[in-house]
Amino acid sequence: MDRITDWFGFRRVSFSVSGKEGWLTEPKSVQPGKPWVWRASFPDFHAEIDRALLAAGWHIGYLETGEMLGCDAALDLWDAFYEEVTKNRGLAIKPALEAVSRGGLYAYRYAARHPERIAALYADTPVMDLKSWPGGKGKGVGAPAVWKIAFERYGFQSEAEALAYAQNPLDILSTIAKAKIPLRHVISLNDRVVPAEENTLEAQRRLKKWGATMELVTVAEGTSESQGHHFPLPAVAESAEFFKRFTRGKSYHTLRRGLKAFGPKATVAFLGGSITFSQNGWRDRVEQWLVARFPQTQFTFIRAGIPSLGSVPHAFRLETDVLAQGTPDLLFVEAAVNDPSNFTTPERMVRGLEGVVRHVRATLPHCDIIHLHFAMPEHVQSWKQGKMPLVVAQHEKVAERYQNPSLDLTREVAERIAAGEFTWEQDFKDLHPSPFGHQLYANSITHLLDAALSTPRPSKPLSLPKPVDSRSYAMGRYVLPSEATQLAGFALDPSWQPTDGKGTREGFVRVPALVSTTPGSHFTLAFTGKTVGLMIAAGPDTGTLEVIIDGKPYPAQDTFTPWSGGLHLPWAVILADDLKLGAHTLTVTLSGKRHPQATGTALRVVYFLVS
Repeated sequence: MDRITDWFGFRRVSFSVSGKEGWLTEPKSVQPGKPWVWRASFPDFHAEIDRALLAAGWHIGYLETGEMLGCDAALDLWDAFYEEVTKNRGLAIKPALEAVSRGGLYAYRYAARHPERIAALYADTPVMDLKSWPGGKGKGVGAPAVWKIAFERYGFQSEAEALAYAQNPLDILSTIAKAKIPLRHVISLNDRVVPAEENTLEAQRRLKKWGATMELVTVAEGTSESQGHHFPLPAVAESAEFFKRFTRGKSYHTLRRGLKAFGPKATVAFLGGSITFSQNGWRDRVEQWLVARFPQTQFTFIRAGIPSLGSVPHAFRLETDVLAQGTPDLLFVEAAVNDPSNFTTPERMVRGLEGVVRHVRATLPHCDIIHLHFAMPEHVQSWKQGKMPLVVAQHEKVAERYQNPSLDLTREVAERIAAGEFTWEQDFKDLHPSPFGHQLYANSITHLLDAALSTPRPSKPLSLPKPVDSRSYAMGRYVLPSEATQLAGFALDPSWQPTDGKGTREGFVRVPALVSTTPGSHFTLAFTGKTVGLMIAAGPDTGTLEVIIDGKPYPAQDTFTPWSGGLHLPWAVILADDLKLGAHTLTVTLSGKRHPQATGTALRVVYFLVS
């Protein structure tokens, strides 16, 4: 019967395997394919990597066989544990092994027994030869009491037989090399318990003969108490990434050209809606991952998430909210939830997103862009019917044309729900994900980053391709409301805020706004471009607009939204995007007509949208 305990805030499920206690420590948000790391020994020592992996969606497995020293009987028990967790508990069929000290005996001998099962092997001061430890027949201090145990476990009848034993990890490295199992060791050069020279460094020399390599991290410190065998664990983030690199399950990203490496300084920008705006969400976790993963890089982050906004307003606010704040080396952009929620037409889904991408590519050709497609219930339902969500298909047209990496989280969420891994109602809970959902997003985004940054690519930036849509908002910009002229009934409020107690959005309250509540009020704007629109605060009393451009009437615009009843919502209203590039004159008049649920006929223009 399973027993549940807590380990550093993670759920640990303990169970019996052939009379031995085993357990799985579970992540709160699981990576696709249920990847896992199999700990060979001392499960609570140097556990920093395990905790980092759990936070990123990996399971950690362990079977208590501590005094068996990796003998054949111990490996038989490991076979039983492997069968239990892969067949009965659904974990991936190729874990990575994590060995500490004597755990090297278990990990290497098991990897040689079943090389087809092992994705990678990481070892911390590992024992590679019984003669070195516990035998003490070389430079090490040895462990006489454990040496006697080794005789019992391995069935040695004499010292000579023990010294002649030819199935130590050092002796079976050819099998490891032939299987091309990735290896990484962390060692102390002052280790007197498991001397590096006769363990890891000797293994490295032998592997070289078979054309194999080993990642090696060395420290020179060691206290007299620990005899150099214990030390603060270095390179935790890098070691966690080693595990991730070789054990990931299914990917939902498309890398295309990959990403360029970060230099000593890097600026990363996040352009999106409320899911990007969320505090302690995916954005914060990705920032933390970047800082830990690339400690040599000094990062600056531009956080340009504003709730309710999709690709169309992104294109017009890019200059003000991103490019004016710094020079990004990498830009994340997301709008797959807000575009359909805001009733954006399929054409404008492309025009808005391409407006962002083409604008960045034209002004900052070396800036990388990553497209993120976040999920909503309608997306899940679409995949259930075997159809890619329309907004994802539209956004992917842009990603493909400009060869940008993209991540389809709509498909990941849909497929993993269909597989019974979690539910929307109990785990995601909302368009604005629960911590579980944010962690799932962060897991997959860091997976994409790790893969994309490992993909070699030419340093020369791509030239601007032919646009997907020639009407894209690639010259999009904000124009201040003070640029309006011929005001009749409108006035510029230098710091507008509502008086009805309804909600607002950051950046769209206590800012200058062109305001009127009286039907018949009007203003004029002279502009140059081929697209014009308004960025308004659409509240409970929002009215209907009559539009004339260059003397020609355009369709009236009802600016009351489904959310206006309780919120002064930032809302992009495209008045025309089919104009010839050139000088134009816009006239907007407040109509006496209004939506049945609207309480008035107001208009509050925070910005004009011009491209």
